Amino acid sequence: MKIWGRLMVLVMFLLGGWLVWQSGRQVDFENLEVDQMRDRIVEERDLAIEKAMQDGDYKCCIHPPCTMCFMEANKWNNFTPGTCACDDLIAQGEEPCPQCKSGLCEKNTEGLCKVDNNVEKKKDGKE
Repeated sequence: MKIWGRLMVLVMFLLGGWLVWQSGRQVDFENLEVDQMRDRIVEERDLAIEKAMQDGDYKCCIHPPCTMCFMEANKWNNFTPGTCACDDLIAQGEEPCPQCKSGLCEKNTEGLCKVDNNVEKKKDGKE
């Protein structure tokens, strides 16, 4: 009986310690300041993109990688958010997403920008 009492105290102590540790780890998102929310979203988005790259689902052509393909379904990720096919698109002679295109852009003397597939655009992003 004495052992059971000590065992219960030990279990309760460990459980209490774990709960205190957990509560200190994660602050509820809704209790953060707006700038803290933004920082957390960006950090978690970047971690998710890194994981998608490791898994082979995110084949971006710029560094740091684009974020628009991750955040929304579009024609550059075959309408599958969380993926990027810009690297494959360039290899096929197609145009990458606007964020990648801007990152790859080399301005010429007329203020136009060329990417490998010879698609030109003006400085303001319009073709």
